[in-house]
Amino acid sequence: MIRKLLATTAIATFIAAGTTGAYAQSAPAPVTTTTEQAAPNVIHAEGHLASNLIGQTVYSSSADDAENIGSVTDLVISEDGDVEGVVVAVGGFLGLGQKHVALEYDAVEWVQRDNTQWLVIPTNREALEALPEFDRAAYSPQPADAAVGNTKPATAEEIGAATTAAPAAAAPAESADDKTAVIVDRSTLTEAPLAGMSTDDFIGTTVYGAKDENVGEIDDVILGADGKAVEAVVLDVGGFLGIGSKKVAVGMENLTFMTDADGDTYLYTPFTKEQLEAQPAYDKSTFVENRDKQLIIVPAN
Repeated sequence: MIRKLLATTAIATFIAAGTTGAYAQSAPAPVTTTTEQAAPNVIHAEGHLASNLIGQTVYSSSADDAENIGSVTDLVISEDGDVEGVVVAVGGFLGLGQKHVALEYDAVEWVQRDNTQWLVIPTNREALEALPEFDRAAYSPQPADAAVGNTKPATAEEIGAATTAAPAAAAPAESADDKTAVIVDRSTLTEAPLAGMSTDDFIGTTVYGAKDENVGEIDDVILGADGKAVEAVVLDVGGFLGIGSKKVAVGMENLTFMTDADGDTYLYTPFTKEQLEAQPAYDKSTFVENRDKQLIIVPAN
């Protein structure tokens, strides 16, 4: 009797388990979908950290064709602890030969672009270079009879006056209908030495290719192992107004600076736009390991 009871119980348990398993296999798990999108990043605190300012690139406007006119190297702080001005480095070459000028903080504008903030001063590089050089040494201990230079940050009015007096050099005219049109007769140009060229002569500069066509714009420079010499430049090619563009690394040996009779500078590369667009994209995080693949050195046949 006990044996029959145990057998009956085992069979019942097996049937129950089998039924439950069959049900579990035949009933698909519910699919959860969501259409929620991540909220855009916001800044929850008012003001800025000093680290947000120092090293920040300064642009002439918030437009897509804004000029890189310098970078913030220091802040001028009053005895009361207020930020009176920003010190901006302009010109020079890779930090050498730069001129430092002080600008009132009220002359600086923070502009939101997508998820980034741009530091904007509505002027041009020539105007900043025309301002009195800021005397950083005046804030360090020195002999009482030492000559002291300018320590007063320029006001927005003074910057505006300098902008009017020193307008930005006119860019080469392009055809309104054809952005790849021939800009200038290269046979009328002479090659200019790289010595003395400023980083500002690189970044933002239009580059012309093998067919004298506009092939892109320099977005950044890549320094060599010594941290001093420029090994290559990062070129934005393709796209429209920065959208859909591709970054490629071009070795310095494939860049030639040319000047015309008026002293205007043009930058040339032997590559065509098609060759540059076919080049593997530049990736800052993997460039060191993949340098041979990412750096375009010799024009393709």
